[in-house]
Amino acid sequence: MTDLRRSPRLSRDEVALVLRRAAELDAAAGGPPPDGYEPAAVEEAAREVGLSPAAVRQAVAELRAGVLPAEGTGRRRAATSRVVGEQRLVATPPEAALAHIDRFLRTQMLELRRRAGDRSLYRQRTDLVASLRRNLDFAGAIKLDGLRTIDVLVTPADDERTLVRIEAELATSRANAVAGGAAAGSAVAVATGLLGAVLAEPALVIGALPAGAVVGGGGIRVAAGRWQRRRDDVAEVLAALLDRL
Repeated sequence: MTDLRRSPRLSRDEVALVLRRAAELDAAAGGPPPDGYEPAAVEEAAREVGLSPAAVRQAVAELRAGVLPAEGTGRRRAATSRVVGEQRLVATPPEAALAHIDRFLRTQMLELRRRAGDRSLYRQRTDLVASLRRNLDFAGAIKLDGLRTIDVLVTPADDERTLVRIEAELATSRANAVAGGAAAGSAVAVATGLLGAVLAEPALVIGALPAGAVVGGGGIRVAAGRWQRRRDDVAEVLAALLDRL
């Protein structure tokens, strides 16, 4: 017979559902709604269900910083997003972490444009010196090129650790890159059709669309692959930067 006295373990999603339902039942019963919970109490409750206090402290820090997804899943942005984000919980104090990031971004020909509280916004330099540095970068030292902005968040997570998040926005979206590849196919189709009309060659006119489709399909695959590699390269650079903190 099944041992009914043994309670089955709940998954993390089930724990969230149970807590949400318990709050609803408390409210329906007319109990006074809590005006908030102390982080230490949340840590203790998490410990009871097998979650580490360190994970709870990081989640609380992400919530206060506004980088915790509303649904609490913690999923990364879609791979097709032009925004590349990386974050770490590091033992480096906020001031030292921000100084390290700032020095690196300046070597990448980026400049600080705005700083408000624990957030900083960087953009690419457009002056003559920066342009020359990029054009003469034969060694490939500048790895964060072709970006619109970089957003940096550096905020204390607790007394010992700092939450650091960096988001880079690519200058070109995947849709625009793919559109450029498709345009090559359209150009081939038009050129082939016109040539067939001028030379009175029905075969060229008939084959214009298939030829354009082949070229366009290949261009789309090449453009999409190049864009994805660029996105992955930026993600690797940001991850390596956070690893050094």
